[in-house]
Amino acid sequence: AAVPARLWGSRSRCTGRLELLFAGTWGSVCAEGWDLAAARVLCRQLGCGRPRLVPVPCSPVAAGASPAVLQQVQCTGQEPALEHCILQPGHASSCS
Repeated sequence: AAVPARLWGSRSRCTGRLELLFAGTWGSVCAEGWDLAAARVLCRQLGCGRPRLVPVPCSPVAAGASPAVLQQVQCTGQEPALEHCILQPGHASSCS
């Protein structure tokens, strides 16, 4: 199933804090495995070109903004959208 994504809190649709929609709730990403490959997939999904910055997924800004909805992500960087990556919903233990 599709995983809607948005970058929140910026004037540009291609910058901001990443939020995903899981089970009807928008939440932040505090996921182990969030890396350049996952950022490439997100930028492709949003039509934003190449990533310029890979955010620290468990930074205080990401972890404290809204409930974390993604515990782990694994992308090769070639997927057309995040739902084609391996996603484990939940709250990463490293974010507590």
